[in-house]
Amino acid sequence: MGDMTTAIATTFRVQALPAHDLARIRATGIDDFGHSLRVSVVDEEPGTPLRCCLREARAGERVGLISWRPLREAPDSVYAEVGPVFVHAEDCPGYQRERSYPDGFRHRNQVLRSYSATGDMLDAVLTGGAAAEEAIAGLFSNPDAVVVHSRNVTAGCYMFAVYGPDETAR
Repeated sequence: MGDMTTAIATTFRVQALPAHDLARIRATGIDDFGHSLRVSVVDEEPGTPLRCCLREARAGERVGLISWRPLREAPDSVYAEVGPVFVHAEDCPGYQRERSYPDGFRHRNQVLRSYSATGDMLDAVLTGGAAAEEAIAGLFSNPDAVVVHSRNVTAGCYMFAVYGPDETAR
């Protein structure tokens, strides 16, 4: 597994929600779909998964709930759904290890979905965090795959995007 993690670290990039979009939403208190930023305080551990820094919220942290459209590559696609995501209510450092699968989500089972440049879903797999790099590499073996989304298994909510080495994060 160590060899796979090292190899994968140079072949794809993990992207949390873009900091510039979150800064705008936090500043206005309104998400891109007209919903107010809903702020609460996490009162127990483990907390909700944060899409800004890709870790779970800790007890006492202020989190915000917003609507988000994860398929930025093709906003007119029938797969360009909008759903709820949690982020820090205030600015945070974001996700700093974009060449690595998020350690804060490694204990979670995830659904990984690959999409084409036109926004068509190509494939989906269920994986545990321990096998995530292998599953992502398998999805990117399809030459039409430009992005892979990680989704929560239970609620189906968007977690983060993974881009291949030649794709620009959105």
